[in-house]
Amino acid sequence: MKNYLLTGMILLSFSAFSQGFIAALDPDDMSFISNKPCIVKLASGEEIHGKFLGGSMINGYLNNFNIKLENGEKAKFKPEDVARLSVETSRLAKLAMMAESTSSIKELTSTNFDEIVNRNHIVFETAMRHNKKEKLRLMQLLNPGFDSHIKVFADPNAKETTGIGIAGVKLTGGIDKSYLFVQDDQKAVLVKKGNYKKDFSELYAKCPKMLQAFAGEKLKWDDVAGHVFVYAQICD
Repeated sequence: MKNYLLTGMILLSFSAFSQGFIAALDPDDMSFISNKPCIVKLASGEEIHGKFLGGSMINGYLNNFNIKLENGEKAKFKPEDVARLSVETSRLAKLAMMAESTSSIKELTSTNFDEIVNRNHIVFETAMRHNKKEKLRLMQLLNPGFDSHIKVFADPNAKETTGIGIAGVKLTGGIDKSYLFVQDDQKAVLVKKGNYKKDFSELYAKCPKMLQAFAGEKLKWDDVAGHVFVYAQICD
């Protein structure tokens, strides 16, 4: 009985759910987070607080970056030394985020979607690239707050659907046609719009409840953020 109720709530929610990932920053957007408070979590587990001064984006990945420490000194970090970088966003950066969420997603679970998704920070985490062996890169995390099982990162080579922007700031649309999925700290997997329906069972294979809920249903790329959110909520 519980499975039928869960399936009904999930399918109802997706009739209105829209993309809920944070939009990936372009290299030109780095100025939006310059001089903003940040927290650097090192690979050792140590956390360092300061202000983000800037960094270089190489092939879509954040390379070396600098922060101003609380004592006024400057520090430089390399990707291999960092586990996570979290930078507070400016008003312009928030405009560049895809902030859609619907009340229907709240009916799916007892959780408030807006409270879960950390849209006040731009987050980068280290992960292995999908096409390079043992190569760590700082990638932008697009689903902070519902990334307990699947971390979704920006694909530097992703093409986008058409969106609407003002003065170069993305406001609507612009949905990426591919993402990088990381599960259990494994190597990133490239997930593409054209293959998503075919790869769905493999991507979510670790959660039978997820596969059962969506069995026989039409799987749409526009719902990928909702799928990841549901996976985080109902899968152990």
